Amino acid sequence: MEFATIVQLLTVIGVVAAATKVIRELSFMGKSRLAEEYRVAKEVLKDIEQNPDLPLLVRERGYLAIAGTSTINPADVAYLISLVNPARNLRDYVLSRKYVELDVERHRIDFRPKYRKRFSRIWRKAWSFTLYVVWCAIAMSPLLLIQPMGLEPKFAFWMGITVPVAGFFGVSSLLECLKIIKGEKLVQSQEQHTRRILVAQTPKKPSITRHESTS
Repeated sequence: MEFATIVQLLTVIGVVAAATKVIRELSFMGKSRLAEEYRVAKEVLKDIEQNPDLPLLVRERGYLAIAGTSTINPADVAYLISLVNPARNLRDYVLSRKYVELDVERHRIDFRPKYRKRFSRIWRKAWSFTLYVVWCAIAMSPLLLIQPMGLEPKFAFWMGITVPVAGFFGVSSLLECLKIIKGEKLVQSQEQHTRRILVAQTPKKPSITRHESTS
């Protein structure tokens, strides 16, 4: 087997492995991380249930601890954990928060105004995926150009530069596409499932006030 062929096979395997790793990390979590999130969620929800007069600051910090990030509103977390499949919904919301938000008036997660039209999401997904393919091609370009241009096999070593640089932008483009997909699944899931926690007939004053998101 020729040297160029070997390098080409290794490159293809590397690109596929990188893309698979990104998708896998977005879909699955390790046992240690799951155990830690279980412990945090259990402690926070227990404190909130047993201490109705818990200071607002402590309550908000607790919700942010459950989410694992401080970039979203605590009120959004409180709403998401009241839904069916709270863990998946919360994870999808954290990932796709650039495209979705909590509609306070309708009391549901919806797309931000800029992304509510289906076409605006379709062309962004298509563009992001196209960029991913282009960046992958750029990453492999030193190898792909050897035979058509009659270059020496050692030209493939330029991939030491093109793979890390183009690979970074390629993965970023793929993530943008996946964020939109996750946001769409989150919005659709609210139409397929009812609230897990029933609202009392006499509405109570919300314990967490939603602040305007800066994202």
